[in-house]
Amino acid sequence: MAASDSFQAGWNFLGLPEELSRAGKAAAWVLPVPYEATTSYGAGTRNGPAAILAASRQVELYDPEFDCEPASEFGVHTLPALEPAHDSPAAMIERTAAAVRAVLSGAPAPRLLALLGGEHSLTAGAVRGTAAAAPDEDLVCVQIDAHADLRDEYEGSAYSHACAARRILDTCPLFQVGVRNLSAEGAAFLRRNDRVRTVFARDALRDPSFPARLAEFVRGKSVYLTIDVDGLDPAIMPAVGTPEPGGLSWDSMLDIARTVCREAARLRVFDVVELAPIPGLAAPDFLCARLAYKIMSLALMPEGRGAQTGAQKP
Repeated sequence: MAASDSFQAGWNFLGLPEELSRAGKAAAWVLPVPYEATTSYGAGTRNGPAAILAASRQVELYDPEFDCEPASEFGVHTLPALEPAHDSPAAMIERTAAAVRAVLSGAPAPRLLALLGGEHSLTAGAVRGTAAAAPDEDLVCVQIDAHADLRDEYEGSAYSHACAARRILDTCPLFQVGVRNLSAEGAAFLRRNDRVRTVFARDALRDPSFPARLAEFVRGKSVYLTIDVDGLDPAIMPAVGTPEPGGLSWDSMLDIARTVCREAARLRVFDVVELAPIPGLAAPDFLCARLAYKIMSLALMPEGRGAQTGAQKP
């Protein structure tokens, strides 16, 4: 037995061995962004990426929907965490944009990049970096969120987490799902702006036309998918800084991800943000880890894989 056999695999997403987690081998890359500066209620999002990485090591790799271990086929490379910029939220947005652009434009580069946050403000930078890396692609963003995040500024900053959607719209059109709280400013903005479409949580759960509208929005486009986990029902996702009653179920969330991955020309980048871990409560951390892995599988595995086995969609 070689001496190296006595050591654990590196602290990476899913705890994959080196042959599946090398940059040159892996199709999916993970970028942790432990940033928190503008949170306005509960705190702790800076601890989200580490909690998701730790929980991911307990995720079972086998997925009955694909009748295989998808990660063993596409591989996952975990980048070092992005160092936060503490001088201003605007500086952190620029740092995130530059980092995402560099990763997507590098050699080797991932087919799919996943950001683990961190507060939601960082998404504006990541969307900007995605657009800069592929200026010829027709980029749109799909946002899962309890909040519309459409303020132009909040508490003195245009780059607050409460302005995340407004800053995304500076780069590309936006489709929001799961919203159940918005400001008067946000409501007025929705009435006069045709670059954003908002589906409230109650409609996402009850309106049979919603999946078709989402499919039409992403069809043939390059997509950035941003998931603020407070978009989920707090019964299954209590570990957030700004919880709201109601929200999406686990199955509804996955149906949205399936629609995006099936209809889009490409899911280029996604993020899972706003997890604020609760000490002693592992379930929300595990949910985020499993959600990230599932989105990777839906985006990177051939459509229809596993259908011949009669496997169910978990």
